[in-house]
Amino acid sequence: MNVCLIRPATITTAEAVGEDAAPPLGVAYLAATLLRCGHDVTVVDALGEALDRYSSVATLPTGLRHGLTDGEVVDRIPADTDVIGVSIMFSLEWPFTRELLLAIRRAFPAVVIVSGGEHVTALPEFSLNDCSAIDYCVLGEGEQALVDLLEAIAGDHDVTGVDGLCVRVNGTPTRTVSASRLRQLDAIPRPAWDRVPIEAYLSHGIMTGVDYGRSMPMLASRGCPYQCTFCSNPVMWGLLWRVRSPADVVAELEDYTVRYQARNFDFYDLTAIVKRSWIVEFCTLLIERGLDITWQLPSGTRSEAIDEEVCRLLYRSGCRYVNYAPESGSEEILKRIKKRVRKPAMTASIRSALEAGLNVKCNFILGFPGEKLPHVWDTYRWIMTLAWLGAHDVSVFPFSPYPGSELFADLIAINQIHLNDDYFYSLSQYTDPRYMRSYDGHMSARLLRMLCLTGMVMFYSISAVRFPARILKVARYVKDDAAKTKLAAALIRVRRKRKQLKARRGAAEAPVVAN
Repeated sequence: MNVCLIRPATITTAEAVGEDAAPPLGVAYLAATLLRCGHDVTVVDALGEALDRYSSVATLPTGLRHGLTDGEVVDRIPADTDVIGVSIMFSLEWPFTRELLLAIRRAFPAVVIVSGGEHVTALPEFSLNDCSAIDYCVLGEGEQALVDLLEAIAGDHDVTGVDGLCVRVNGTPTRTVSASRLRQLDAIPRPAWDRVPIEAYLSHGIMTGVDYGRSMPMLASRGCPYQCTFCSNPVMWGLLWRVRSPADVVAELEDYTVRYQARNFDFYDLTAIVKRSWIVEFCTLLIERGLDITWQLPSGTRSEAIDEEVCRLLYRSGCRYVNYAPESGSEEILKRIKKRVRKPAMTASIRSALEAGLNVKCNFILGFPGEKLPHVWDTYRWIMTLAWLGAHDVSVFPFSPYPGSELFADLIAINQIHLNDDYFYSLSQYTDPRYMRSYDGHMSARLLRMLCLTGMVMFYSISAVRFPARILKVARYVKDDAAKTKLAAALIRVRRKRKQLKARRGAAEAPVVAN
C-alpha cells in the first residue's frame, strides 16, 4: 500500500524556554517497519521541512507555529496515497493537529486516516469524538499494530480483530484487545532516516541535549518500570522495560558516524540506565571501539545504577551530559507522586558525575496537587545543595497534568480539568512564565510563577558565586549562538523567537523566516 506518514508542525510561545524541535524518531521507526513489510512510504515532516519558519496561530494569539502550514502539508501528500498516518506525540498540539486532520480529510475524502502517538494513546475515545477525520487510532507501541491494520484494510478484513486500536463501532469509539509489547528490540529495523529531512536537523544544530556537534537521536530501550504519577509512560509504554543489546546500539552509532557524519548522540530513552550491567557493557564496548564521539542522556535519568565507577565509564566512553530527574526535595511529595528516589543516593550520584567531568542538569517540579510552602522549601534546600556541589543547570517548572498520567485522571475526576482547547493551549504555555497555571489548591498561578522563578534564581545565584567563570561562559555562548549549556540553549531559543515576533509584526501574516 502507499502510505504517507505525517509529523505535524510544533507549537510554542515566544517566551517558552522548552524545546519544540527534534527529529521525528517515532515516525522514522514506523517508516522503517512499513518499508520492511513491502509498503511504499512517504514522510512529510512539517517541522523538518521548515525549521527556519515561525508563523502566527490565529486561534492562539500567544502562540507560534514552527514549521509548514496545513496547506503546505496537504500539498506534499502524494495523490495516490492509500493510507495517511498522523503522529500526535504531545497533547499541547491537539487543537492544531485536529485542524490539519480536517484539512487532510477535505483534500482526501476517501483515504484512510490513522493517528497514533502519546496523545491518542492517552485519549483515544476523545480524539475520535473530537475529530471526525480520524478513522483509526493506534495505541501505544505502534509498529506491529499499524502493520496489522494495513493488512486488514488491504484484505478487507474486520479491523476490530486487530490488537492495539481504537475504532468506531456503530459510531461509538471502541478499543480492541490491547497489543502485546515488542520484546525483541534488536529485531526492529533501524529508523528510516532517509525518508526524513535529517540533514536539516543536523545542519541546524537541533538536539535535545547540549551542542556537541552534529547530533543524531538514539533509542536504546522502551518503557519504564517505575510508576511516577505525573508521567504518561504507564499508558503509552507500560511498565515493561526492554533494552536492546549494547552491541546493537554501538553498531547503530558507528553506522551514523559514517552515513551522516554524526559526532554526538542524544538518547531519547525514558529511563536509559536501569540495569547497571547493561550500561557498563555499553560503555566498555564504546571505549573498545575507539569512536571519536560524544553522547548524552538529556531526558531525565534515574540514579540507582550511576555510581562512581559508572560515572568514570560514562565519561571515558564519550558521555558528556546527564540530566537527572529528582523532581522534588520533599520526601512527602516524592512519596505522593510515587517517585522512588533516595535523596542521599541521588546526591552522591550527582557528585560522582561532576567529579568525573560530566555536565549535569537537574529537573524539579513545583505545584503538585497538595503541595505546600514547606514542601517547596525542602525542594529549595536540595536545589541549593546541588548548586553548591557544582551542578551546571537546573529547571524548575510548574506541574502540568498530561493525559495518560495518574494525576491527570485524578484532576479529571474532580472536574479540575475540562477537555477543551483552552486546556490543551495551556500545555503549550507551561514553560512560559507569563502563562503558568496552578493545579494546586494551596498556590495561585501568580505564587507558583514566583516560586519557580525563585528556585531558578536561587540555583544560578549560588552557581555564580561558586563558579563565576560559568556565567561568563554562558554569556559568551549566547553571544556566539552556541548552545553549550542548557541555560545558554534556552536563552538562545527565546532570543530567536523574539526576533520572529518582531519580524512577524512587520510582515503581517506572512511566514516568518529565522536568521
